[in-house]
Amino acid sequence: MLRFAERIKIFKTKIFLLAILAIICAAGACSADGEKLLRFYGLDVGQGDSFFFIFPDGKTMLIDAGPEDAGRKIVRYIKSCGVKKIDLLVATHPHSDHIGGMQAVLKNFEIGKIWDSGYNHGSKPQEDFYRRIKKENIPFGRPKRGYSEKFGGAVIDVLAPSKLLKGTARDANNNCIVLRITYGSVSFLMTADMEREQRMTIPALPQSTVLKAAHHGSYNGTDRHVLDSVAPKFVVLSYGKGNPYGYPHKEIVGDIAKRKLIRFDTADGVVKLKTDGQNISYPSEAEGKK
Repeated sequence: MLRFAERIKIFKTKIFLLAILAIICAAGACSADGEKLLRFYGLDVGQGDSFFFIFPDGKTMLIDAGPEDAGRKIVRYIKSCGVKKIDLLVATHPHSDHIGGMQAVLKNFEIGKIWDSGYNHGSKPQEDFYRRIKKENIPFGRPKRGYSEKFGGAVIDVLAPSKLLKGTARDANNNCIVLRITYGSVSFLMTADMEREQRMTIPALPQSTVLKAAHHGSYNGTDRHVLDSVAPKFVVLSYGKGNPYGYPHKEIVGDIAKRKLIRFDTADGVVKLKTDGQNISYPSEAEGKK
């Protein structure tokens, strides 16, 4: 029989090992396992957008930060990946469902640099965002179409904005930052809330492996012409269940199904994709909607 003190020591050792295992498992949700992988996370932020990339060399990029009440959730998820620094933070446009959670992000992570659309909405979330950037003296830029940067072992191309659009139905949406991230032969087209007017300023939407459907799957953001031009294999829809706008609209849902594309919805939970630059894989439990 083991003595009581010995049993206590064994028990404490087991607890310690279980704690270490829990930390490893949490980090494993985002770890690259030593492989040169690009990892993409479509975060579930309710009615809004937030997308996190871990690049092959370990650099990170966060595109948008959802509404204000999603800020803490975003921070927790990124920290669970073992990430302490966001190398590139992108604010695609100043609507609160895209930048509302920025304050939480700025408070909890070191930020390498920030890209902003340059459209002045004058809203409190945007003013607070700019004030924090100035206070922290974070490098800040407003890239335009044609700008390209090698980043983290991949390439980021800016497709929009090219010029300030005024007098559209929704000017903030039509002055978004639109990005294409390419790693090897795999690409992600991140369209933010771009609508038809801004789309007309882009000579041709490039074919891309993954399409983040514009404007939460709205008919004025992504339509059959966009799907045919981009010819994606995967479509990501970012929206909250039961939202008052009816997103995603039945038109886009039908067009995706008709083309037999693999569809992922952030409303069903975090969308996780990874690529070695040739193939894309995702958790077996997340088969996507076909």
